This record gives sequence, C-alpha cells and structure tokens, in this order.
Amino acid sequence: MNNIQEKRERMLSMIADWQQSGKSKKAYCIENGINEATFYYWFSRSKENHTGGGSFITIDKARGKSDVEIIYPNGVRIKTENDLALLSQLIRLY
Repeated sequence: MNNIQEKRERMLSMIADWQQSGKSKKAYCIENGINEATFYYWFSRSKENHTGGGSFITIDKARGKSDVEIIYPNGVRIKTENDLALLSQLIRLY
C-alpha cells in the first residue's frame, strides 16, 4: 500500500472517529492535535465519496415546474424552480 493511500485511510478513519465522538470539529482537532485546515479538507473529500460528488442527474423537463435544490460543497443550499437556464448558471457559479 502506498503512502497516499495509507494517509487517506487514516484520515477517513479519523473522520469516522470524530463523527462517533459527538464533538465539534474544532474541539476534536484541538483534543487530537490535528490541524483544522487539514481536517476540513479531508472532511470535504469524505463527503464527495458519500454523495457521489461530481456525478450528473437527469432533469426531466416534461415533469412540469417543480422545485430543485442545489447543494454546493461548502454547504450553501439554493432552492429554485426547475428552470434549466437558471440551474445552469447556478451550477457554473461554483
């Protein structure tokens, strides 16, 4: 196993440990001597793996007007109509 893969597994294990601890990210980092920026980086990477980050979804134009919610990786949520032109612009913002 190479060093990058070992580090990735160690960091993902650390995130799982944090989630079970019930502590805030900041408190967990301080208690375990972890650089907060590094922890947040690996936390964001772990969310990509669980949410299928980077994958596309199909939007059916024939379904009529329904709300669509865009959730950016930084946690910002935008709820809007099923307007493909607007959705395209919002996606390009990130």
